[in-house]
Amino acid sequence: MALVVAGVIFIGSANAAKRTQENSDNYYLVPSGSYQQIVTHLEAPWELLFLPDGQALVDERDTGTILQIGLDFKTTKVAFTRTTPPCVKFCEGGTLGMAYAADRPNGDLSLFVYLTTTKDNRVIKFDLNKNGNTWSLTNRRDILTGIDRSGKSTTHNGGRLAIGPDGKLWISTGDSGMKAATSQNWNRLAGSILRMNLDGSIPSDNPHGTYVWAKGLRDTQGMAWDDYGNMWTTEFGQDTWDELNLMQKGKNYGWPIAEGNYKFVETYLPPGNPGSNNQGTSTVPAPKPTIPSLPAETKIMTDPRYRYPALTWHPQDAACSGITYDHKTLISACLRGGKLWVIPVVGDKKLGKPMAFFTGKFGRIRKATIASDGCLWIITSNRDGRGGWSSGGGSSSDDRIIRIRMKRVSF
Repeated sequence: MALVVAGVIFIGSANAAKRTQENSDNYYLVPSGSYQQIVTHLEAPWELLFLPDGQALVDERDTGTILQIGLDFKTTKVAFTRTTPPCVKFCEGGTLGMAYAADRPNGDLSLFVYLTTTKDNRVIKFDLNKNGNTWSLTNRRDILTGIDRSGKSTTHNGGRLAIGPDGKLWISTGDSGMKAATSQNWNRLAGSILRMNLDGSIPSDNPHGTYVWAKGLRDTQGMAWDDYGNMWTTEFGQDTWDELNLMQKGKNYGWPIAEGNYKFVETYLPPGNPGSNNQGTSTVPAPKPTIPSLPAETKIMTDPRYRYPALTWHPQDAACSGITYDHKTLISACLRGGKLWVIPVVGDKKLGKPMAFFTGKFGRIRKATIASDGCLWIITSNRDGRGGWSSGGGSSSDDRIIRIRMKRVSF
């Protein structure tokens, strides 16, 4: 039998086993188990981008550094996005998502960066230039400012950037810790998926004549599109449910009225952030939080005003940040869960059974990205002040980039 949730059909493994391979294209991807550690001693890396020449850029959330990774896996500094911390207490913000596009004359590139400042979250833009084998950034300017951020600390910033199939820049934002004040207010940029033209203007076909494409989000840090044009996003819930959402134009995804498929119920945790000092810099890994029994697991929400998740996990199995797509496969990198969730895409809005890989092997995983040679690169996030929230996987070489060979699995 097939289970239908929120308009998405999940095909069980028994049904999947009956499918025959009709052609050589009928496969999805999983890790082969073979991997190598290629970059070490990073400081809380957040985004990883492959450039047209096969080299890559990686940024560090806390230091504001953008690094180039050469074909020999050696790193060199490209730029600093800032020189001061963006907050005076525990930080989840800083230098976050990056994306590039060939929107300059002669096909030259621009780099977009999501940045937390002392006043707001914003999107900045650089000219991305190449001289020989070296990339550089010039001509910095702000193209979107005023994305809400919380007060002296900074939480729930979202922060992922992506160029969509439509050629627009897509931006994921969190609720900035303000819940309904931002996530249920269509006039606020936080708690949203945003969509903009590459010059910073508002696309004419956005649903309300603003940058806001969708609402009702707590903290979205992953965006990916499949071959059917469907947009999938990863969402941090509060204490009970993390989500994979099928993102659609003008829809409201329910936070904080709903968490997962249930009515949201507040869980109060002890105050304080023992994993940070008063400069917002990690000192020791923060301990795992003591969370009471699951409160948002008692009353199913059926309010037609809201869209509900395609998939849900409890945070100890997920807290998924970046997500990528390649050949009928969604791959989600999870922080607290310390694993990769691999989800076959078996048709239009049809997902196969999620499979977990590398649980506890590398600790917190922030992002997974497919390279041009078909290998998967993942970045760890064990030095972000939350290292104690995942069991196992820590290393004296953290933070690391790990290259994983993939293999095909037939439907």
